[in-house]
Amino acid sequence: MHLSKTRTATILLLLLNLTACASFTTNEADKAPYYEASFDDKNRAPASFAPAVVAADGTATLDPLYMRTQADYYFAAGEAYSLEGNSAKAIESFKMTLVYDQESPAVSMRLAAEYLKQGMISESLTQAQEAVKKDEKNIEARLLLGGLYSSLKIYPKALAEYSEVLKLQPSNTEAPLYIGALYSEQKQSDKAVKYFESLLKNSEYATPHLAHYYIGRVRLEQADGKFQKAAEASFKKAIELKPDFSDAVISLGMLYTKQKNEAKALAMYREFQKENSPSSRIAEILAQHYIEKGDYEKAYEQLEIVEADSDEPLNVRMKMALILIEQKRFDTAVVKLQEVLKEAPDSDKVRFYLAAVYEEMQKSELAIKEYRKVPVSSTYFGEAVVHAAYLLKGLGRLDEAIEVAQSGLKDRHDQPQVYAIYASLLDEKNDYKAAAKVLEQGLEKFPENAQLRFYFGTINDRLGNKDIVVREMKKVLEVDPNHVQGMNYLAFTYAEMNVHLPEAEGLARKALAIEPKDGYVLDTLGWILYKQNKFAESIKFLEAAHKYQATVSIIAEHLGDAYFKQSMVEKAKRMYHKAADLETDKKKVEEIRNKIFAIERQELANPRLPASVDGAIAAENQQP
Repeated sequence: MHLSKTRTATILLLLLNLTACASFTTNEADKAPYYEASFDDKNRAPASFAPAVVAADGTATLDPLYMRTQADYYFAAGEAYSLEGNSAKAIESFKMTLVYDQESPAVSMRLAAEYLKQGMISESLTQAQEAVKKDEKNIEARLLLGGLYSSLKIYPKALAEYSEVLKLQPSNTEAPLYIGALYSEQKQSDKAVKYFESLLKNSEYATPHLAHYYIGRVRLEQADGKFQKAAEASFKKAIELKPDFSDAVISLGMLYTKQKNEAKALAMYREFQKENSPSSRIAEILAQHYIEKGDYEKAYEQLEIVEADSDEPLNVRMKMALILIEQKRFDTAVVKLQEVLKEAPDSDKVRFYLAAVYEEMQKSELAIKEYRKVPVSSTYFGEAVVHAAYLLKGLGRLDEAIEVAQSGLKDRHDQPQVYAIYASLLDEKNDYKAAAKVLEQGLEKFPENAQLRFYFGTINDRLGNKDIVVREMKKVLEVDPNHVQGMNYLAFTYAEMNVHLPEAEGLARKALAIEPKDGYVLDTLGWILYKQNKFAESIKFLEAAHKYQATVSIIAEHLGDAYFKQSMVEKAKRMYHKAADLETDKKKVEEIRNKIFAIERQELANPRLPASVDGAIAAENQQP
């Protein structure tokens, strides 16, 4: 909870702000003795460089001024290293300080601070203990030692140190705070509250709003209704004393949310942001709420507050960029993503999203450039290859697209989507055998990948291997029983083979139940009904299919066939003309136009004769 965090922060503050002079020892008798004989060697330094020696009672001691100067020098060096963030050298300097001033509690405390920075808890604890040993009445040393015991969860010893502080200084305002935190961590709520309340009676305690806040936090963790009311009262009192105290507002909001009154909490948050300097923490809460509700405009406003006050603005900016993308404000999203990328140039995620935005803006060249920069090690690599290849194909650069996919597959064999795009591009180039080989390799690695197996079935359809098509589509449905494409393709294949038509109809109807507006599924069902001579019923589904897929030649042709079977000759001719205009395959266009010519020949030969009685024409038009 917040109490332990507050205590830890305060302890660290104490550790890092101990700037007392290194020389705490003033008793001359306590100075380190130094015997003159120790200088008796053959390579002594020049006399002018040697420290002054003072004789006393038959012994020799170093000059106290020299000792103090050395201690102060090393202490200052340690402080400088500490400020630079070089704890290792700071420790060395403070240890050297102790050589010249062994009795200084301040140096031991500074050592404790640096050891703590290094994560050397036991060493830090030893030095804090030394500081207390050197000066038992040192309040800061005991607070430091108590904090270390507390962080190690040695609660009795921590409590003993804080209690000693109160004996030495009954008006101390920190010890009751830490004792309350200790009891709170041990779920001794009433004892914790007692110490926080004692702060309210202390005339020297300058921040009573904090005491009320801590009481509220303790009571918030207690489930009983009376404690929840006490928590609410404490938080409200804290806010009354300090209206801009965001921590209390957030905690009160947590209480309301816990009571399933989120609307009240949100109203309070909004009011706080309006009446005070906006809080970044409250802004985070509101932003998340607005995002979940889809109110991106308001979410963005709150994220701007977070961004201005965040130590890690990159994550915030990324959220802002995603909101801009959702709002289709692509130009602004690009600027935001470029800002993030400037500070984090190695972020594959940001680069991928930037590429995706360029793709949405139809700036294909820029999108391809960014997709190609996504590193092989990235989790976005496979998708980046797929998008880059797809865009190159759209630009008419099919060979280059194939090279990108081929290279991507060479770099990563664990991306099924890369096998799929590579095969589809080879399919586009009519290299069906090569496409089938790529998909076979993919299925060796991903035998349970329904989409790869589906593509493998479609490629075999191109190769005329209907039996393989049926086998693979059945396997697709074994892996994913609700795979709409697989159901539809198997059903259509049965229709084209003119086999298992009742089963085909069942598959098509199941697919349609899942995707009721899929034009291809509607076409399949209509065509199966046509094959079963249910022409009137087939027209309903084929017309619906044409409505959803008005630019697909085969659907228009099927509808024309159904119209013709129902003697709707003019409608049939219109559909055939449309199908011919939409078709790109010259051979297929010729087949469709032959149907039109057949109708026209019949009309010239006997304009009054119903089309359905002309056996030759009917047989010709029954061909798919």
